[in-house]
Amino acid sequence: MKFVLREGHGPEAHADATLLRAIGLPGGGVVALGRTHVFVRPDEMRSPSDLVVPTHVLSNAGLSAGTGVEVGRAVLAPAETLVLAQIPTDGRTLIGALNGRPVTRGDLITIDPGYGSDAGQSITLDVVDVVPRGAGIIGSQTRIVTAEDAGQRPANDAPGPHGTPPGPPTLSRTDALLAGLENELDLLAGWFALLAGERDLATAWNLPEVAGVLVAGPSGCGKGELVRAAARRVGVQVVEIDVTLVFKAESLLDRLSAAVNNSTGPTVILVDPLEAVTGDDALNTFRSQSLAILRWFLDTVASTPRLACVLGAASIGDLHASIIGSPLLPRAITIPPPDLGRRRSLFEAALAAVPNAEVDLDKLAAVTAGFSGVDILAAVVQASAELALGGGTATTETLVHAVQGVTPSLGSVPVGEMTSFGFDRVANLDDVKQRLTEAVIWPVSEPERFERLGIEPPKGILLHGPPGTGKTFVVKALAHEAGAAFFSIKGAELLDKYVGESERGVRELFARARAGAPAIMFFDEFDALAPVRGRSSTSVSDSVVAALLTELDGVADRGQIAVIAATNRPDLIDPALLRSGRFETHIELGLPGPAARRAMLGLTDVPLADDVDLDELAARAEGLSFADLAGLLREAALATLRTHPDALTVGWGELEPAIERLSNRPGAGSAQS
Repeated sequence: MKFVLREGHGPEAHADATLLRAIGLPGGGVVALGRTHVFVRPDEMRSPSDLVVPTHVLSNAGLSAGTGVEVGRAVLAPAETLVLAQIPTDGRTLIGALNGRPVTRGDLITIDPGYGSDAGQSITLDVVDVVPRGAGIIGSQTRIVTAEDAGQRPANDAPGPHGTPPGPPTLSRTDALLAGLENELDLLAGWFALLAGERDLATAWNLPEVAGVLVAGPSGCGKGELVRAAARRVGVQVVEIDVTLVFKAESLLDRLSAAVNNSTGPTVILVDPLEAVTGDDALNTFRSQSLAILRWFLDTVASTPRLACVLGAASIGDLHASIIGSPLLPRAITIPPPDLGRRRSLFEAALAAVPNAEVDLDKLAAVTAGFSGVDILAAVVQASAELALGGGTATTETLVHAVQGVTPSLGSVPVGEMTSFGFDRVANLDDVKQRLTEAVIWPVSEPERFERLGIEPPKGILLHGPPGTGKTFVVKALAHEAGAAFFSIKGAELLDKYVGESERGVRELFARARAGAPAIMFFDEFDALAPVRGRSSTSVSDSVVAALLTELDGVADRGQIAVIAATNRPDLIDPALLRSGRFETHIELGLPGPAARRAMLGLTDVPLADDVDLDELAARAEGLSFADLAGLLREAALATLRTHPDALTVGWGELEPAIERLSNRPGAGSAQS
């Protein structure tokens, strides 16, 4: 996002709330600015494109007021050590003044009067380094040392804004796995600060007892890394309990008891993977005992100050209802399979320190649908091993070759059909194609169109009209134009008589689409899947509607997924799904007119004889749908083969009887249910 820099005061920058939301910082956050970082907050601005930046930050960034710059969200880990040229006052005082602020190697930081021994004087700090990665967030766990103690040169001799710009920081495996999970990291860190922080805010604020949160995500998605990073951010320790090899209730009780009894100070206990002891694969007796032990564990954690827990699982749906519905676990955080954007970020982070020759990150992201974060790291390690032996730099080709040697851990889930035809095969329907382009392709290819006007693209699109008018065909063509995987779901296929299975099917479908993003989910016969609630003889349809509402309302981030539904009877669909923010864009595909019928006949693969007048044929086919026209041509071609086995074209003599039969059938030319 491009901003115009304006000079300001104080430790933080300020920008328009709408534009901050567009770059993924709805409540403010850290951005990269030139050679430094700054925390920016939403504010009322004179011009929406202005970014008001403190004077010392402009200097650190190497920029000046009035300059137009690209500004993007930055993810900084907690700083372990802050190396200063000199420490002008007590280190604890400095931590209090800098707490929560981003600091970058080479910065000159001004602390307002009120800190230090002389309350009337501001303090200037010369930042020599920030360990471990050259930039980080200052917190209570940060240690402050001098350059002499750390054995480093002063900032004016070290790389940074006062000399040669520092090189890119080396990113760790954790950095790579957490790429694209900034929102989840912020959310989890907030829960840890509330439940397990040194200040014991949950007790101080007289909140109801809470034990912790559920964190769900497929294998290799980075659950452990996310928990550890969130804990580091707020200064709490993590005790991890792997229950994969726990086969006795006594063993589970011993491990959980030891974790609770031995915790000293702010602590988070991570229990993962929970489905190993409470899922369907566990023995019934063992599962019952494990659930009782877990209830004791949650009660104990909830009543212990500065102690919280995280229960990890591959999927929330794999857990027992007593765990999912426990009031002591009021929040579930889902880590989705990496979509296209996150796969790109994962490659970018993993390759940060690997010698490479301008690799095509977009191509790598596109060929790794179904890959988890660990799978992508494995591909980069494989390519690095080849470099270590033969030298040189990593290229797009070597990385694609490495990707082909990795079996995606999410690959057992179908990743959708890639359609082979585009809008050029769609006869006429120019208005429909334009509206679908605006709703599906523009948000991915040209998001700035929406950002300029402060709007969000539609979440869902409903196509309605008589059978055979091209609803499925045009959506398949759209998937090709958007370069997206195509998931086609018949409404009746999802309905299951067993309680909970249909809702699980909805969640799994969205999970598959996220793994193959960008993707188009197409629900055909939508009226069968989501009828008006209360009219069905069972509760299955009502539960499916509720699950769809949850997905569409963004409780589970859908990523680059377009959701399109088709129906012949929009009046049978539950009204809650048709309001703004859900299936809000309604596009009607009626029976084709003469021009549309003529356009389709011009695109047909059926070879027609010279005596066939396409204009007359289109006029004679009044009231027929596109599917009817395709059937007409197919019937005429079969009649030709029946009478002339060696014929190469279809003549008028075979077409005319087929027209008569279709035109005279019951219901021809009307919308059928």
